[in-house]
Amino acid sequence: MGDKIRHKKELIDMSLKIIRENLPGSLESFLKMGLKKDGIYKQLEFALQNVLDICNEINSTLELGIVVGYEDIVGNLHKAKIIDDSLKEKLEFLIQLREVLIYNYDLIQDEIAFKNMPEYLAMIEDFLAFTQRFLEGQKWLES
Repeated sequence: MGDKIRHKKELIDMSLKIIRENLPGSLESFLKMGLKKDGIYKQLEFALQNVLDICNEINSTLELGIVVGYEDIVGNLHKAKIIDDSLKEKLEFLIQLREVLIYNYDLIQDEIAFKNMPEYLAMIEDFLAFTQRFLEGQKWLES
């Protein structure tokens, strides 16, 4: 489990780095980015997918319960007290954000996304901090 999670964590770190390096300082510049703006959204989507893959890996390895969707995975992690209320809420939001990025891309409002991007990245960083703590506390599960 640990190696898979560490690999996904590295992928998330790379995506966040790409987003930060390419996100301009102004909304005006962001709106003019064209395909590069789409690339930022794609990196965000990729990071979110890896966040959810880590959650799924923890849920599966610890056999926390059957799942139908990502909400079930987050619910199982919360019920097992692996994640707290705050992280649960953030993950539920990130699930919704991922759904918009994948299935309702045309509904994205660039102005809102640009304004909230630091918050999105901070939520992912919070998850990465949790992941690190989880890995450090679960060394006995290494496979």
